[in-house]
Amino acid sequence: MKRSTHVFTVSCFCMAAWLSQGLAHAQIRLNPSMVYAQQQSQMQNLYMQQVLANQQAQVLTQAYWGGNPPPFYGNGYYPSPVYNTPYYPPVTPYAGAAVNPYAPTGAGYGFAANPYSPVDPSLAGGANPYNPYNPYNPYNPYSSPGYGAGAALSGSADVMRAYGSVITSQESARILREQANQAKLETRKKEFELNMYIKANTPTYTQEQEQVAKTTLRRIQTNSLPGEVSNGKSLNFLLDDLRKHPNKKIALEPLSISEGVLSHLNVTSGTYGLGLLRDDGRITWPVALQDQLTVAQRKDLDAQVQNLVKQAMASKNGNVDRNALKDVRNEIERLREDLVKKVNEVPAAQYMEAKRFLQEFADATVGIERGEAPVQAKFQRFIEGGRSIQEVTDYLIKNGLRFAPATASDEAAYRAVHGAMANYDIAMNTQASEG
Repeated sequence: MKRSTHVFTVSCFCMAAWLSQGLAHAQIRLNPSMVYAQQQSQMQNLYMQQVLANQQAQVLTQAYWGGNPPPFYGNGYYPSPVYNTPYYPPVTPYAGAAVNPYAPTGAGYGFAANPYSPVDPSLAGGANPYNPYNPYNPYNPYSSPGYGAGAALSGSADVMRAYGSVITSQESARILREQANQAKLETRKKEFELNMYIKANTPTYTQEQEQVAKTTLRRIQTNSLPGEVSNGKSLNFLLDDLRKHPNKKIALEPLSISEGVLSHLNVTSGTYGLGLLRDDGRITWPVALQDQLTVAQRKDLDAQVQNLVKQAMASKNGNVDRNALKDVRNEIERLREDLVKKVNEVPAAQYMEAKRFLQEFADATVGIERGEAPVQAKFQRFIEGGRSIQEVTDYLIKNGLRFAPATASDEAAYRAVHGAMANYDIAMNTQASEG
């Protein structure tokens, strides 16, 4: 009988706890003010149930032990007459809200620590300010305090606040876009300034050519190659540089050059000079070619060449007999073919000497054909008695003449004239830079 009564009591308490749990979860979806009223009513009912359950448990315990319960062991439990366990709590796990984790006043959800309870855990009967469903919570997004003008306009205020946030975000986006556009313009400006800086400090093609010309001139003045001197390129380069200073005099003693040196210079108005035939057509045959011609053949060829040179120098335009010139060229070509056939019989030095002689002979015929004989004859008359390098260069610049390639016997004279012209050109440029 005692056991049945106790089981019935526990069952009633469990039903009450289950109902309290369902009400605790259902109250979340109700209106906060209604929830608060329901919770107050439920807590009163549960409190009465708890008192009744405790009284029943004490009656059952005293009846079971004959009115003398065993001593308390220090852990809050007594021997249980209900569950046949060695200890029995003075309050059953379903008896009240103090130990029911699902009760509105139990641990975790009750009066002491229920985060959803509208009651403040530190103030008896006060509202929990952290409950999101608390109508007095200023951060409650679902309800207003329930009184005053703010209760009726809270929803409209939220809408207006959201709209203001959207407008603010849009304007912020526009500001950021304008800042991005300004940054792009600033980048283009810096790019333009960089390009202008590069263009302003990058030498033009003309400036590069001027720098190359200065470097080349310095090398020609101080360290010309022998081949550049003998073919007239170095002398012509210095002559072109002196053309930049027409009619200018320098404070430099005249550098005199003898007639014997100047007579070895080949001048021309174009490319080819009289060269080998400059001395009235008198030539000296190399050893390798003397064996290919008999004495009579050499005399006939010499006479024919001298007549051509004399005729060309006497003519104002350098006109000569074309047939006689053609015969001389044919003879030069024949001698070249015979020399090639004897390449293995003639020593190398003699072979190279004869080969160069025939090339200079052919170039001289071209000079005669192009009317260079009067130019050379006039220059020969100018240098009689010797001249200074200043006078020679002034004469060539004034008449628009250049240096033709030197023959084998003219290379020493070309080197002497090159040294004098280099000193003269250096002095002229120094005076021009200082002035």
